[in-house]
Amino acid sequence: MIYDLLDVFNKKYREYGDELILGNYQLKDGLYVIIKENDEFEYYIYQFDKKIEDKSLSLKDLKNDRRKDKYYDLAQKDYYSSYLNSNKAFFDKKIHNVNYLSFFVKVESFISKDQKKLLDFDIIKKHFEAFIDYSKFTKKEEKKILKNYKDRFSDENRKQQILKNYQIVADNIQNFVEIAKENGVSNYIKVFFETPIEKYQEESNIYYSIKIFNDISYSVNVGEKVLGLSDLNMGLNAKKPFLEHKTKTLIDKKTIAPFMIEQNDVLHAKKFFDWLKYQKYQDKYPNGEQFFLNRDYKEKDLITDYDYLPTQIDKFKEPFQLINYLQIKDAKDIKIDELWQLENIVDEVLYNKQLKNNYFNDDIKVSSFISKKLQQFIYETKYAMLNYFKKYDDREFYQVIKKYGVDFVTEHIRNNREYKAKESLNLLFTLKEQQGVENMDIKRMQEKMIQKLEISDYENLTVEEFFYLCGQVAKYLLSKSKSGKKDADMLEPFLRIKNIKKLKDEIKFTFFKYKHEIGLNQTKFNNAMSLITAYEGSEKIENDSFLIGLLSQNIFYMKKEEN
Repeated sequence: MIYDLLDVFNKKYREYGDELILGNYQLKDGLYVIIKENDEFEYYIYQFDKKIEDKSLSLKDLKNDRRKDKYYDLAQKDYYSSYLNSNKAFFDKKIHNVNYLSFFVKVESFISKDQKKLLDFDIIKKHFEAFIDYSKFTKKEEKKILKNYKDRFSDENRKQQILKNYQIVADNIQNFVEIAKENGVSNYIKVFFETPIEKYQEESNIYYSIKIFNDISYSVNVGEKVLGLSDLNMGLNAKKPFLEHKTKTLIDKKTIAPFMIEQNDVLHAKKFFDWLKYQKYQDKYPNGEQFFLNRDYKEKDLITDYDYLPTQIDKFKEPFQLINYLQIKDAKDIKIDELWQLENIVDEVLYNKQLKNNYFNDDIKVSSFISKKLQQFIYETKYAMLNYFKKYDDREFYQVIKKYGVDFVTEHIRNNREYKAKESLNLLFTLKEQQGVENMDIKRMQEKMIQKLEISDYENLTVEEFFYLCGQVAKYLLSKSKSGKKDADMLEPFLRIKNIKKLKDEIKFTFFKYKHEIGLNQTKFNNAMSLITAYEGSEKIENDSFLIGLLSQNIFYMKKEEN
């Protein structure tokens, strides 16, 4: 889609050139120094004022006079001198320019108390000297590209100019720092040498030819063209092995790069993203052109792909209740009639408030709020949630609830969030009921089990009754512990069990561990142990029923009148 839009952008770019970008380009706060051909210095300070709509009026000279007349000239020089990003600095990350006609540093590089942040003058010298022949670039792909500029590198006048520019910067940088401090500048010092703007473009193009791709080692030559891996909306590094193309072969050379683009196209793509970056958000049609897809857009040849969005469902046709199935103390049923309400509840209850903030985050960090397992759940399910809550497509949403629902509950238990686990079960039962799935009648189950246990009814338990009773017994036994150990650690053996035999064995083991706390006259409990021991089923673990037993009100603590 991006490269389809690029075709439209290029039509206007051929007409207006970089003016498309520079017309809205914004300087960064700092001291701007222009060194004239006669070695005289001009100083300007840019401090963005959001109250002023015309950003160029924020540029002033040292007399505090507004210098709108100098803004466009500085914007051009700045645009053609700035690095692509900090990982693509030309020489040292503390120096941010990419040609010998400029010099960009942070003020802190000369005044910081942290020695690691200070800029060594020897680094400045090596930075300028690197522009002479770009010999620091030693990869074979880089060397091949640099051969195109060998005539420029052999120009003795150019070499002398580079060394002269370095000397001027070295002799005056401390003075620039003092001027910045005196005028309250704490961000950038940017130095420009007065020369035709075409020279800036020519020199910067050498940097772009080497650095515009994600990693030049993936680049290949196809005839007269260079193709490589774009760094725009695409990346490939050790942290993203899943992006590697395992089988693709290009011109008899195997490559793991998932997508290749011609060098000229990736340069234009950079300009397209630069143009987007500096658009005024109020503009419906930037520069008077319909680059964006709008409802009233008529030019059919622009739309080459689309996404189907069902009818908007901000409000549900039939509001429903989030029911307190587990009878959580002080919890009330909640009426849900709008989609955003459900989104907030799902975010808070299932995802521990970590879903909405990570819809578009592909680098989710493990923290005290996000366990390794929850991180995995978010990665695997967030697009299904996004499709439902933002695109109104619920097809994957209910699949996630069915597949991962119990996992969210057990993850809360493992992290000592029992209340959240109970809320999660309530939410899961509500959503299942919305899909016509019948849930356990917990109150009825409690009444039935109490009746069985009080009259020593040794009829066989149903599967649902067995797992429910196991959950009740496990929680009751663990409540007898006086070790002060966390519930999550004590419950972990039960949460890992995959078959009935191991579940019965774990309950027996726990019983013998705490049997000294249980009296012979505790008829209900002793009958429950007998029923569990006598059960002979071999079904798979019924997690829903076990968790209900684990998290709902415990029948062994219920008073007679509650029964």
